[in-house]
Amino acid sequence: MTYPVWSGSEWLEFALPTMDGEVLSIPVAAAVVYRDEARTAILLQRRDRPGEVVRGRVELPGGRWRAGETPADVVRREVLEETGVRVRLLDPTAATITEGRWSYVAIEPLLAVVATADALPTLHVIFEAIGEGAPRDVEGETSDVRYWSTDEIRQSLESDPETFIGPTRATLVHLLGG
Repeated sequence: MTYPVWSGSEWLEFALPTMDGEVLSIPVAAAVVYRDEARTAILLQRRDRPGEVVRGRVELPGGRWRAGETPADVVRREVLEETGVRVRLLDPTAATITEGRWSYVAIEPLLAVVATADALPTLHVIFEAIGEGAPRDVEGETSDVRYWSTDEIRQSLESDPETFIGPTRATLVHLLGG
């Protein structure tokens, strides 16, 4: 099934997974990665994958949640793949429940952001972490990977909010105002 998505300049059709005829939201895990405990700088990156609707826009590191991954696993994997930064989740307390062959992990995220009108149907589950190591770009995926000061983020939110992809903008506005 295809789904119409507004790119900012035109409507595009995307093939999306369905179940019983309903388009499913795509689960995404992302992280607000602080440089240190002071929380005055956040790791951000520009999308740089050719052909992507959001290419050139700024986002939090994160990505699609693979079946079977715990929240900590997906955040660590995605941040490392996209930025080269290892992370330590803040408040990673999780309850694990096993019932026969089924296993469940419950962890409280910082925030959940749901993309709705005119957007790819995604559910972004946002966690907080402290980064360890120097950020780096990943050719063909990310560029301008760096820590932005919270003042720089606030200024960009005010002067050019379209710099950020929607779920990232919603998260930063929630955290920092704007």
